[in-house]
Amino acid sequence: MANSIPDVLMPLLAAYHAGEKLLLLFDYDGTLTPIVEHPWQAQLAPRTRELLAELAAQPHIHVGIFSGRRLDELEQLIGLPQLAYCGVSGIEMRIDGNLLVHPTARDNVQLIDEITKRLSAIERVYPGAWVEHKRYGFTVHYRGVDPTLIDEVHKRILGFLDSWQRQLRVVDAPLAVEALVGGTWTKGDAVRMMIEHVGEPLFVLYAGDAPNDKEALEAATAHGGLALGVGPLAPPSATAHVANPETLVNWMDAFLHAIQGAPVEL
Repeated sequence: MANSIPDVLMPLLAAYHAGEKLLLLFDYDGTLTPIVEHPWQAQLAPRTRELLAELAAQPHIHVGIFSGRRLDELEQLIGLPQLAYCGVSGIEMRIDGNLLVHPTARDNVQLIDEITKRLSAIERVYPGAWVEHKRYGFTVHYRGVDPTLIDEVHKRILGFLDSWQRQLRVVDAPLAVEALVGGTWTKGDAVRMMIEHVGEPLFVLYAGDAPNDKEALEAATAHGGLALGVGPLAPPSATAHVANPETLVNWMDAFLHAIQGAPVEL
């Protein structure tokens, strides 16, 4: 794969050689790294980190990483300050070193604290389930629950959160439920803000793997860009697909070789 570039990435190559800027945006968990049982196990491979750094070092290429994780955690995992970052599924961002947080989220930290304290009881009722607090939201993970109870625990979580349906934005994730302060930025809003920051002419790629990437994929498509789904659970708003994170990294490595002028089989 290192010496060929798939047809789906040809619009990227064409835009680059036409003098357009490229905005390459990647979800983290399930897109740049495989889905694992516990979030702290999702470590970025050295090869992937080097590839992101090399892409960002190219003229007219801007790279951003998106996640449902807290922004500070995401930045620490990647360790590349030259990239743009989007944490808590759009609520907080760092672009060119500047921190942006939606004001409604700041005003509702106490609400998130209250809900997560009450919801933490699920860890005793369903062993293997646990609540990840993210300041402006939280995720209830149930990947470690007895497989025969998966549907039950999912319904119990949604039923519990129904009391706050007007105050929260709730999205399913792979064997998890993500809840965020409602009325705040989504990943799609973050994509549009990064597009505006980089400026035209611009071609954008967004790669994501889960339902909480839906708005970001749609934002890329609406701008005439590439919405790339990764893995079997990518939402229907993806217009192209790749099997897994390893294949995505191979594709982007081939793209890097192409723009660097290495011999490429088209």
